[in-house]
Amino acid sequence: MANEAVTYACEMGLASVYTDHSLFGFDDIASIILNRVSKSTLPTVGAAICVSHTCCDNFILRAHMLPSIVHVIPNAVHTSKFIPDLSITVVVVSRLVYRNDGNKKLSSEEMVERERLHDRVEFLGYVPHSSVRDVLVRGNVFLNCSLAESFCIAILEAASAGLFVVSTNVGGVPEVLPPEMIHHADPNVDSLVESLSCAISGKSFQPIRLSFIADQMYSWQRIAGETVTVYDRVIARPRLSLSQRLVRYKTVRHLAGFVVWYACWALHCISLFSLWNCGNHGI
Repeated sequence: MANEAVTYACEMGLASVYTDHSLFGFDDIASIILNRVSKSTLPTVGAAICVSHTCCDNFILRAHMLPSIVHVIPNAVHTSKFIPDLSITVVVVSRLVYRNDGNKKLSSEEMVERERLHDRVEFLGYVPHSSVRDVLVRGNVFLNCSLAESFCIAILEAASAGLFVVSTNVGGVPEVLPPEMIHHADPNVDSLVESLSCAISGKSFQPIRLSFIADQMYSWQRIAGETVTVYDRVIARPRLSLSQRLVRYKTVRHLAGFVVWYACWALHCISLFSLWNCGNHGI
């Protein structure tokens, strides 16, 4: 049809441009016939467009076209219909209430129902620790909403899994990870939302790098080595005598100081009685 249209256009005095999107061979019967038709009908076109340089070379050879009138223009795409999924998955692994499996679950589910977030929020229920890693690696950002933490192993586990961390700046949390791996927030909703938004919009997530940094900072070899060093130092020190212990107990002061002071005496007496009654071999 295109070949016919070009022929008719020339007959009617209309300008014509031929566009080619395909590659054809030179040795099969169908290609030989089509090439002959193209060679016969396209000499009168004003220009031709091919979608690639390979297509251009093939078309010039097949149709015996002048290279000067053949142009290479690639195909286009409606980009607004193919916007990449830029959504970021936020992971929260925690009890919904302290020391329980989640009697706040119902209110959370009601919130999801009210805000129509079914396709954006997933409740996993109880997750055994052996499966936590599989949950973490599904996300990009780990959100920790602790109100009190001495260290927070959860954010370290998340960083080891390659997640960027957003956490409340409570307790020892600010000491766990370097600034390039975590955004801190005050323990309130507005601050958490702001920090989470900053993390999503301003960070390029690099899971391998984050995991590597966490591993370097908190490898078992390093931590175990430091722990053993402390134990060795303690073992090497001389033991405290009874009088030294009593002096230290008295520094507690007030009633509690006297209680522990006498308790120390009582414990020492019981120990001496046990040694006298049973001997060293019985202890």
